[in-house]
Amino acid sequence: MLFAFKRILITLPPRMKSSLSILAALTLGAAAFAGAAEAPVAGVAYPQETGAAVTRTFPFSMVGQLLFANGGSWFTGSGTVVRPHSVLTAAHNLWDAEGGFSTDILFRRGLAGSSALSAQYASRIYVLSGYRENVRQLKSSDPRAFSYDTGGLVFRAPVAGGLNAGWWANPALLTGPAPLLALGYGGEFHSGDDLLSVAPTAPFRPIVGAFWDNLSIYCESGMSGGPVFARDTDGKLYLTGVVVAGSNEPPSAGIRILDRAAADFIRRYLK
Repeated sequence: MLFAFKRILITLPPRMKSSLSILAALTLGAAAFAGAAEAPVAGVAYPQETGAAVTRTFPFSMVGQLLFANGGSWFTGSGTVVRPHSVLTAAHNLWDAEGGFSTDILFRRGLAGSSALSAQYASRIYVLSGYRENVRQLKSSDPRAFSYDTGGLVFRAPVAGGLNAGWWANPALLTGPAPLLALGYGGEFHSGDDLLSVAPTAPFRPIVGAFWDNLSIYCESGMSGGPVFARDTDGKLYLTGVVVAGSNEPPSAGIRILDRAAADFIRRYLK
């Protein structure tokens, strides 16, 4: 069964927005997942910690953890700097049919344990046209909604000193022999404060529209919004998709690929 992969930390009163409240949410959320036990399935790759050195090596240093409030609860997700002032993530991190738009969205880039390369609150939210309409008509876990599950955040100051990860709307990279790597801040079997990565051993396959999946990997909750990088023949890594969903029966990961619509969204709204 498919489900969205943002990670809930703890339910708080809607107006409790202080840094102390956020710290408490992080601490209690980590504790809630500390006892989880992973049950691996043969032939499926599971996320592993990259370590601080890799986390802070370009382009992985462009990936960060999102912490945000929605509907009286705190959640975590992931995102990637794709323009100097902007982060690409999953739309369901930014908007919910019941809770509306998320608030107090903090992006902690290059987070490794308790320290981050930078931290900044978003000043503007964008969601790909068609996402909210499909969620209202269907539901957020419907593959047709995942097909539109793309969102962006804009920040007042450069997020990474003017740097950003390269991205390419080239779905062919997801089906060919190019090495692939999915990343994000998973908190299902890990703390949620360390960057995780998992490498597919099989190509992605189209499911509905721009929603594709892969049966050779599993992504943890909290990795939602994180990037899928593909290495092209020039040796460079390009963001070619965004983690948006997963399933535990059978284990799999779902992504919203970067296509023409996603590329137009990035060029028009993110800066």
